[in-house]
Amino acid sequence: MDYLAKYTIPYKGLKDGRHEFEFTADKEFFEHFHFENDFQGSISVKASLLKKTLVMTLDLEIAGEINVICDRCLDRFMYPVKGASTLFIKFGETYEELDDDVVVVPESESEIRIAQYIYELILLSFPINFIHPDDEDGYSTCNEEMMQRLDEHSEKEEIDPRWSELKKLIDNK
Repeated sequence: MDYLAKYTIPYKGLKDGRHEFEFTADKEFFEHFHFENDFQGSISVKASLLKKTLVMTLDLEIAGEINVICDRCLDRFMYPVKGASTLFIKFGETYEELDDDVVVVPESESEIRIAQYIYELILLSFPINFIHPDDEDGYSTCNEEMMQRLDEHSEKEEIDPRWSELKKLIDNK
């Protein structure tokens, strides 16, 4: 059986109105998308389908935590994941993506597979870099030993003395 088939919403027999569905994105979910990082965690997905005769609206909300590696100190930490998106589903002759949030599905179809949309929403909710959050006082919570090692091996930038003199002029205004 196709694992991603469980991320399907059968809309054909549903009455017009709002319908709620719940899914979970876990390690096995990400393995099916050949996710390059070692995914650890669980993300709950709430799907709300507003069915109408000519168009359907699918609202997706994700929330959960994943265990990631800090890009600064290389320690693992739990990162909160939140996000939401809306997908408009129209009916037509063939399957077609008109826009990032508008999809045409054939009128002969009776269900919509949403695994790809869930995956994309999760990835779009990730930051460019995963870095430990600062504490209440604004100090980094990264591994102190690793930060000291990085500081020791970082090249110290030498400032040209001519720039120092110019900076003094700017600071004095």
